[in-house]
Amino acid sequence: MVGLSVDAAAKGRSRSNALGRNGAAGWAITAACLVVLVSCSRSRRLELRDTEGRLFSASCARGAACEIVPKGGPTSPDLHGASAHASSLHASLRSKGRLIAVCGQPAGMDPPEARDCRALVCANSDDCPPAEGMFRGTCVNGWCIEPSHSISSDDAVFLCLAGTGLGRDSPKQLERYALAINCGEPCRVPAVCRQP
Repeated sequence: MVGLSVDAAAKGRSRSNALGRNGAAGWAITAACLVVLVSCSRSRRLELRDTEGRLFSASCARGAACEIVPKGGPTSPDLHGASAHASSLHASLRSKGRLIAVCGQPAGMDPPEARDCRALVCANSDDCPPAEGMFRGTCVNGWCIEPSHSISSDDAVFLCLAGTGLGRDSPKQLERYALAINCGEPCRVPAVCRQP
């Protein structure tokens, strides 16, 4: 009888220790999940660079549009040929196709056209703004992309104007723009332009 009660007591302590360990493990898992949820809800700070060497600071929160602030690089001429200082530009992202581009125009102007924007370049996914609803960006072949989209005429414009400088009226820009907007359906980026 005594042997049975000692065995029962030992089993009870063993169960109690197992429950204590499992309870501690459960709390640790819950705490780790909370840390992940909190970190995903915070905004991420990114430094973005476009094909013309402009730098932008971006604050991107999951489920919201990124807030973009010009930081430096070449200045952009406005539609009247005047040079706009980076600090006076309103910057926004554009991604109607596969590539993500940044558009910088003087405050108060109409929404930019594709030819007023330049594609974002990257070394890795940490250099890219996230696609809608995501927390991390995607970098493929040196371009920030929206992976669920296919190549569009906007993308052809971004790729054809890459490296031609800012603005839209130089002979090279006009020629490349004409080629890009006629990329067909599905869009095939002209061979003289940079490729996705």
